[in-house]
Amino acid sequence: MDPTSIALGVSNIFCGGIIILVAIPLVRRTVKPNQLYGVRFKASYASEEAWYDINQYGGRRLILWSIPVVVIGIATLFIPLGSNMWAILLMACAPLIVIIPAVESWRYAKNYPAAK
Repeated sequence: MDPTSIALGVSNIFCGGIIILVAIPLVRRTVKPNQLYGVRFKASYASEEAWYDINQYGGRRLILWSIPVVVIGIATLFIPLGSNMWAILLMACAPLIVIIPAVESWRYAKNYPAAK
C-alpha cells in the first residue's frame, strides 16, 4: 500500500462514516425543526410532520449513498494509486456521491403533499 492510497482510503472511510452518523438521528426522527441541522428545504418547514418525513427520507438516502463511499475507501486501500493523477482524482471525489441523495431529497420535498 502506498501512502496516497492509505490517505485517500482512510479519508473516504471517515467521510462516509461521518455522514452515516450524522444521518442516523434524521432517520430516527429525533431532530426537531431548526435552522442548522437536517434536510432543510422550504417544504420541510410546512409542518412538523413534513419536517420529520422529509428528514427521515433524506437521512435514509444519505446512509444508503454513504455506503459506497465507505466501500470505495476500503477498496482504495488496496489499489496502488502511485502517481496516477486520474485515479487519485477519482478516489478523492468519491464523497461527492452525497450530491445524489441531496437531489433525491430535494425532489422528494418538492413533491411532498404539504409543499403543493
